[in-house]
Order: sequence, then C-alpha cells, then structure tokens
Amino acid sequence: MRLPLIYVTEHCNKMGNNMYKKQCGAVLVVSLIILFSVTLLVFSGNKSVLMQEKMAMAVRDAHVALQMSESGIRDAEKLIETYVSTVAFNVQGTGGLYSQDNGPSNIFDTNAWLSSNTIDASTQVSESGRVASYFIEHLGLLSVPNANLDALNINGYGQTSGGGDVNIFKIVSRSQGDNGDAERVVVSYYGKRF
Repeated sequence: MRLPLIYVTEHCNKMGNNMYKKQCGAVLVVSLIILFSVTLLVFSGNKSVLMQEKMAMAVRDAHVALQMSESGIRDAEKLIETYVSTVAFNVQGTGGLYSQDNGPSNIFDTNAWLSSNTIDASTQVSESGRVASYFIEHLGLLSVPNANLDALNINGYGQTSGGGDVNIFKIVSRSQGDNGDAERVVVSYYGKRF
C-alpha cells in the first residue's frame, strides 16, 4: 500500500523527536549525492572503454595490413619461381620488375608505389577488398660453392642441385589495413637458381 506524499510529510512534521525531523530531508540529499557520484563514475569508465575499443581496432587494422603485406611477399615468390631468366627486369621498373641497382631508394615515398611500377597481389586477405602491392628488384648473382650451401639456407629436401650461381631478389610489399589508417611495408630477400 502506497502512502500519499502529504501523509509522509505530515508524519515527519508531527514526530516529537527533533532528530527524526532533521533526518527526513537528509536521506534524500545523501541519496542524490550518491547517485550523482555513481553517474560520474559510469561516465568516466565509459570514456576509458571507448578509448580501449579504438586501440583494439587500430591493433587489428595493423595486423590485417601486416598479413596483406606478407601475402604480397608470397605472391612475389611464386612469380619469381615462374621466371626462367631475368630478362623481364628493367631500369624503369615497368610492371614492378627492377634491374640491379635501379629499385626505389626510398620505399616510403609515394612515387615508389605508382601502379605502373608495382604489382597487385592476387591474394585477398581482408573483407575490404584491398590487396598488397609489391615490386621486385633483381640484386644480381651470388656465387655459392658446394661447401657453402648451408650458409645460404637453401634446402631442397634432400634433392639439392649443388653449388652454382643464385639470383638474389629483393621483394618489397606494401599494404594498408581495412580502414586505410594502418600501413605496413615488408622487405624480403629471395634466391633462385636459373
């Protein structure tokens, strides 16, 4: 049963003890102060949660960009395996293939990543539809005698072809994350015997 507000107010006023009269309004004030402080705590905690969510999204975006760059490296290695010579590598880097000592000196320069001088990876890693771009620079021949094959770390699973000249390639792959804020550039070296 609910008592009307008028009854409660009159009841507090009719009480004989002064201590009870003073406490009738004090409960309301104390509860409002507690409610206000809890509200402030919730709002400050909410800001912290939003910041943590933004940080988590940035970390995820960076991981996606790294995975895409690594997929570009794998695509470049597959492309190198299809070549039987280095004739396609040229001074201008047409088609993303640079001859020895002609690759971009600054891989972070936007001009190094013009579409005429890069190759788009065939593997799509993220939902955004973005793919990595890469270019390959032929670094020349490395002469490897039979005795030093282990130092080059070329393994043929028991079917090595022995020593000889190995063509060394520098692969540079670049990609952006899903939202385009994170960017990763990965450099790798690859050797192939023609």
